[in-house]
Amino acid sequence: MRSVEMGELKKQIEKAPDKPGVYLFRNKEGKYIYIGKAKNLKSRLKGHLQNLKVDPKEQKIFEESSKIEWIITKSDYEAFVLESELIKQYKPKYNVRLKSGSGYPMLVITDDEYPTVLISRKYGEIKGDYFGPFLPARTARAMKDLIHKLFKLRTCDPMPKRNMVCFDYHLGLCSAPCVGKISKSDYRFDAKSAKAFLSGNVKKVIYQLYDKIEEYKEKMLFEKASVIRDQITAMENLIQKQEVLGLPFEEADIFYFHGKKVLFVVVRGHRIVGKNFLDFKEYGLYEDFYEQVLTEYYGKGNYIPEEVILNVDIKEKENISKWLSDKKGEKVSIKNSIPDEILSFINRNFNFTDISVLEKIFRETFGFELPDRIEGFDISTLQGNFTVGSCVVWESGDMNKKEYRRFKVKTVKGIDDYASLREVLYRRFKKYMDMETPPLVLIDGGKGQLKQGLIVKDALGIKNLRIFSIAKKEEILYTDDGKEINLYENQELLKLFTKIRDEAHRFAVSYNRRLREKEGLKEVLDRIEGVGKKRKEILYRTYKTVDRIAEAPIEELKKLGIPEKVAQNIKRYLG
Repeated sequence: MRSVEMGELKKQIEKAPDKPGVYLFRNKEGKYIYIGKAKNLKSRLKGHLQNLKVDPKEQKIFEESSKIEWIITKSDYEAFVLESELIKQYKPKYNVRLKSGSGYPMLVITDDEYPTVLISRKYGEIKGDYFGPFLPARTARAMKDLIHKLFKLRTCDPMPKRNMVCFDYHLGLCSAPCVGKISKSDYRFDAKSAKAFLSGNVKKVIYQLYDKIEEYKEKMLFEKASVIRDQITAMENLIQKQEVLGLPFEEADIFYFHGKKVLFVVVRGHRIVGKNFLDFKEYGLYEDFYEQVLTEYYGKGNYIPEEVILNVDIKEKENISKWLSDKKGEKVSIKNSIPDEILSFINRNFNFTDISVLEKIFRETFGFELPDRIEGFDISTLQGNFTVGSCVVWESGDMNKKEYRRFKVKTVKGIDDYASLREVLYRRFKKYMDMETPPLVLIDGGKGQLKQGLIVKDALGIKNLRIFSIAKKEEILYTDDGKEINLYENQELLKLFTKIRDEAHRFAVSYNRRLREKEGLKEVLDRIEGVGKKRKEILYRTYKTVDRIAEAPIEELKKLGIPEKVAQNIKRYLG
């Protein structure tokens, strides 16, 4: 950073008032790149200057800033609320930001005469009872489908007036209240059972379901009794799968911090119902990290429980508790002592790597800090066909599979590993223009592969990116500044780089194999009369292999929209 610009920022900090408020770092383009709050603005901004020597993110903020602004508030709490709103509005690049653009999905049993189940990402936008959040997000759709299958809540919204039942009734996904196929009392009991299933408080409802079975049997309504039996089985399976039961609180969100990794555990109905790592676009400054994770998560409209429990103490505990209570409309407590039952569950299911030793060795060997993120690349081909590339991501000690990317090579014909690698790297490196560049990438290969990476980097004009490559068998690491390091002489570095390299290789090979299997299956389906391009895709997406298609009943194929005659052709050909 030029001394003139740094001197100007220091002058602005000296002018800051000794009052509570919000401060904003602005770059030359006029965009806010970091927003914070303070009880004393001048003192807090001077703290930022002190952290310049030890925090790389702090250095970047000052390097990119041309101006510091502030807004004085009446109180520290008012500053906290204003900071949260401004971060939500401007999305500064150096504040903590969840990758999900909105809240995590929840299921809502609606407050209607004939309730249904909907998905919402903002608590309170739909009238009804909320359940969740569901982690990972795809489980919300799966759980919604299960609710329709088990409890037959209507699939249409709003409920129409019909003379005939719809297709979902025939598929067993809806009890058709729109045409009076079910009484209002029975339907509302199904909705009540669905709520119990989603909340986990199923024991009381199970007894009522057994009574329903006896009632239907006496009336010779065996089909309805069978539906109830399926509901009971699902609930009993749910109870058996509950690993942690009888917790001393009915609902809580638990945030387990380990460095920059955040494990989120959801407790509802005195049991664990969800767990996942929270994903971030930006990690922010370390000293504000805990508070910003909470304000970012709950600022997106996620459900606020009665208790929020952390494994760390936070400076803004009082402000965050008041803010959450105001949003929820009732008292929300924040605690920093996770119960032993939850800690035991976390230790059994998650491996948090201590990378302090690796950090020291990395710094001594390469002269820069171990990055939070390393991306690994590899190419896989079969005699020049089905050539693909992989990008895997190592973050803070673990592989982050949600960030993996795969590439089907489009511009290279035949066997040319270097050209294929350049295409993959070009497509990935170009994405770095719109995201924070990872400090280091690792390529599977030797000096030739390293050279391809440097060619692409120079062509795109990317700076602040280091490129290494690793040769198989010899396990020699080649660096972009000319070093050749025998990894067998350093076990910590060997484990790091071979882990990334081997995962990139596995991911590339598995994608190559999948493409070959898909092509082979399509070739088989091409020989069946009546199976065109669209039906091939449907069959492939649903079954993946020839054997699974051969085992599928005709009725199941018909439900996919395949005519009975074509389904019979499929069975005849594959049988």
